[in-house]
Amino acid sequence: MNPNTMVVAHPDHPLYMELIKHFKVRTIDEALNTYETCELVIDLSPLRTQKKFLFIKELAKTTKAPIISDLTLSWGEWILKYAPHVGATLSTLFYNPTNAFEYSLRDSGDAEMKKNIEDFAAVMNLKAIEHKNLGLSFHYPRTIAMIINEAYFALGEKLATPESIDLAMKNGVNYPLGPIEWGEKIGLHNVAQLLEELNTITRDERYRLSPELKLQAFKHF
Repeated sequence: MNPNTMVVAHPDHPLYMELIKHFKVRTIDEALNTYETCELVIDLSPLRTQKKFLFIKELAKTTKAPIISDLTLSWGEWILKYAPHVGATLSTLFYNPTNAFEYSLRDSGDAEMKKNIEDFAAVMNLKAIEHKNLGLSFHYPRTIAMIINEAYFALGEKLATPESIDLAMKNGVNYPLGPIEWGEKIGLHNVAQLLEELNTITRDERYRLSPELKLQAFKHF
């Protein structure tokens, strides 16, 4: 891993305690105001598309270093189209029980950027899974967000208790976690933000946010 790497992350990121052992970790404000010399930026900020784009645009004014950006909550294809400083994207914001994360390269033949991703994964003791031709969103966060949302629809309609939903999914379909406890580990505010972003972009009913999930997520703000 390039020793002169700056990571942008906040204390509520699931990898934060491990990140600070290995990298110069800066908040969004610190990254924009530090003007530190670095050779690579790994941006793990939890921002939706518009704010993410504006942050990257401002960040590019302070450094010429290539940027790897976490687009868990953002429209990946759009960011790659309009933010040329982003050479690769990844998705680390959602807790994953398999200790893996998805990534996507702007240029599939960019060996240096691929090595940067693989080195980051090795340092963090994670598995990197390439997602080619990134479109709207990464597979894992989009899929698990919809599953958690459906569980909260069931809760809101009083069809089952949280405990019975989790038990049914773990025993019935062999999930490592039930959707309720999975959502709590990810952070319901993150799940809600992703669903709202997907629904805003697509207007697809699959991403309509459950009122119960929105209510519970609001407690975290």
